[in-house]
Amino acid sequence: MQGLLKRGAKYVVVQGMPLTGCLPLAMTLSQPWDRDNLSCVASINQQNLDHNHHLQAGLHRLRRSHPDAIIAYTDYHAAHLAVVRSPTRYGFAEPFKACCGTGGGTYNFEIISTCGSPEVATACAQPARYVNWDGVHMTEAMYKVVAGMFFHDATGAYCRPTFGSLLAARKKGHTK
Repeated sequence: MQGLLKRGAKYVVVQGMPLTGCLPLAMTLSQPWDRDNLSCVASINQQNLDHNHHLQAGLHRLRRSHPDAIIAYTDYHAAHLAVVRSPTRYGFAEPFKACCGTGGGTYNFEIISTCGSPEVATACAQPARYVNWDGVHMTEAMYKVVAGMFFHDATGAYCRPTFGSLLAARKKGHTK
């Protein structure tokens, strides 16, 4: 990103890591004792959180060295956490199972028969009700919800500075 800023980029949005410990792949392969209060893989979610903290510290340094640029951070971890904690609030019935899977296992995910393999020719009937598509990727509905959380966040809970302030600064033709 330093190169983009040196070349004159003025408006940059950087996305943090989601809760990858809540993906069916991670939950299937992890040990049962490695769980957090969401029933996701604690060690992976902690690594994601640590990564996001380091990323934000780096963005803070970039903001200081490039005061004419607006560098927004979208907190995918917080957005994903909000959905997992209250899935029905966002229109989801299933926060952990994969929509496209073999139909078996706790998470509808088997490492040797993943979505797209000959054994898995169909997906669930209502993909928009699932957070996870294939055990590794989110569904289109989840991406839409998270994008909405980023774009319409007026409080700074999911996008800092808010996307609205970034657009307003761009419209004015200046930063800050």
